[in-house]
Amino acid sequence: MIHFREKTFSEYDAMKSLYQEILKLTGGDRQKKFPIINRSALIPILRGNNVVVEKFTISTSMFGREKYRMYLKIGAKAKLPDEVRLPSLKVYDQKLGNLSLNLKGSLMPEREKTFGNNNNKKGGAPPTFSTDGYTNIEFRRKVQEILGEAIEYSKTKRSLVLEFKTIRDAIDALNYLPFGLNYSIKLLDA
Repeated sequence: MIHFREKTFSEYDAMKSLYQEILKLTGGDRQKKFPIINRSALIPILRGNNVVVEKFTISTSMFGREKYRMYLKIGAKAKLPDEVRLPSLKVYDQKLGNLSLNLKGSLMPEREKTFGNNNNKKGGAPPTFSTDGYTNIEFRRKVQEILGEAIEYSKTKRSLVLEFKTIRDAIDALNYLPFGLNYSIKLLDA
């Protein structure tokens, strides 16, 4: 009997993956783009125009595909919209399949009918016309994906949970949050 084991990630593993990806994007300087705060600074930070990444998790679906969730707390002075939708920035061509066709053909003259043993030709005359054709057709469609999906949003709790397909999408989404202008993003050191 085959037993399948689900790959599990702790919150530490997930936040470490997020930190490492941020380090790649910022050239090694975390404080440059997303400063890190500790729990004691959380309450004063949330009184201002700030958004705090409280938690980042990785979960695996039934088919082994990883999903990334980002848990955000929104500061008291940040503007809250009625609903949260991230833009569709990922546009790419998806290959659906292809069709290839190869045609070969030739025209040969009829064999001459000879009587007797005077014929030295074997197999008939060479072809007088031959052609070779090849074509390849690819079927593609343009796909437009949203950056991430809002799973849970509460105006009263000032919290938001977003789900992404990649860690890079999660980091990119931080630039497109709909909480007004001049808000700053902080990462909570768990």
